[in-house]
Amino acid sequence: MWCPRLIAIVVLLATLPALAHSFRLGEIEIGHPSAPPSTATEAAVYLALSNRGDTADQLIAASSPRSKAIELRGSDEAAVTAIALEPKRPLALRPGKPHLALLGLSKPLALGEEFPLILRFAGAGTIEVTVTVEAAPGH
Repeated sequence: MWCPRLIAIVVLLATLPALAHSFRLGEIEIGHPSAPPSTATEAAVYLALSNRGDTADQLIAASSPRSKAIELRGSDEAAVTAIALEPKRPLALRPGKPHLALLGLSKPLALGEEFPLILRFAGAGTIEVTVTVEAAPGH
């Protein structure tokens, strides 16, 4: 017979891999890269960024084998050349805020799939992260 406490522990342990969807590049932390499913040739990517260092940095480019190009976009949907990461000031890339726009998708993004995304920072360098396609990105 399973007791409720044991069931809760088993459920929590089963969900830990999904919760541990974060990456680190030096002082830059990247949390939960996600994208909503798409039906067209464009999609958005959302994630959380945190600069734990004492020096400002910038996200200056992104790429993925899933799209021909990726634009950095501001809150107004206009393309920007960089997204500033001030020290000790977390930034959420999300709908209505700065985010990444995938242009020329090789195929629509399907619920539950994952794909690689390469992020390039002016100071910290380059890192490959994994984007999860989910119905309601966690931002």
